[in-house]
Amino acid sequence: MVDVHRLRVLCSVVATGSVRAAADALSFTPSAVSQHLTILQRETGLRLFEKSGRGIVPTAHGRSLADRGQDALAALGRVDRFIDDLRIGHTGSLTVGTFASAGEYWLPSIAARLRAEFPTTTLLIELTDPPVSTERPDIDIRTERATTAPHVPAGVTRIEIARDPFVAILPRDHRCAAADEVAAADLGADPWIHEYVGDGEGARIIADVWRAAGIAPRSVVQAADHRGAIAFVASGAGVCAMPALAARDLPDAIVARRLVRPDAERVIVAYVLDSVRHHPAAERLLSVLSDMGAQHERTTRRT
Repeated sequence: MVDVHRLRVLCSVVATGSVRAAADALSFTPSAVSQHLTILQRETGLRLFEKSGRGIVPTAHGRSLADRGQDALAALGRVDRFIDDLRIGHTGSLTVGTFASAGEYWLPSIAARLRAEFPTTTLLIELTDPPVSTERPDIDIRTERATTAPHVPAGVTRIEIARDPFVAILPRDHRCAAADEVAAADLGADPWIHEYVGDGEGARIIADVWRAAGIAPRSVVQAADHRGAIAFVASGAGVCAMPALAARDLPDAIVARRLVRPDAERVIVAYVLDSVRHHPAAERLLSVLSDMGAQHERTTRRT
């Protein structure tokens, strides 16, 4: 069995890029780190590092073992938290995965309610869009395209929470700002700010909108998140589109208008492990989340 401490050393060296940096992070001496790596290579029978100049770099085996090691260390961390729960009298924990706008606008009040109603249950909330681990949370709140058939793994229940329409974020003096809704084609000549990094669901929805509207807007800024995109629009850099849930608390300089022709929306869902489906805290969380989703749909529904 791989020694956990040596596995932690390996992960630290791969993450920090050098023996000395890992030693500083772990409060070890560089020689102690090197010794752990030598023993780990001997125990595994694998070449985990190779020399590069005056330092070392991980081999493919070293990187793969470090990736898998991070998962193992995360699992051990959950065991440690479980032991802590038992020690202080908590009856269990509930892990919840979320995406940025739900984490900003829904989860804080949900967490406060659960702390008050289930004081012996530990609530662990993590960002899973993009995923930070391969471990599935007990309740994974995520988004999907409305046009894509979902794949629901065995042992998991899918619960639809809300439909979240996309809105165009425009400067208040924009030519389309006075309308209640904006056709995508009317924004084809505007400079666009991208909210999404990578190839997530939101980016694919916007790409589908552009193709359906027959436009290919000029992108001028890649923002890090919805808050960054809002700030760029407020500065006059361009326009953008995002789900209505993300377009809250807008500065006075900009407005949100429903994006139409084509309509665009995402589906907010919760994937719940069947093993916790009837846990009282899980049932309460899903009940509050469903109420929030229904309220969100009422406020975003067309008049």
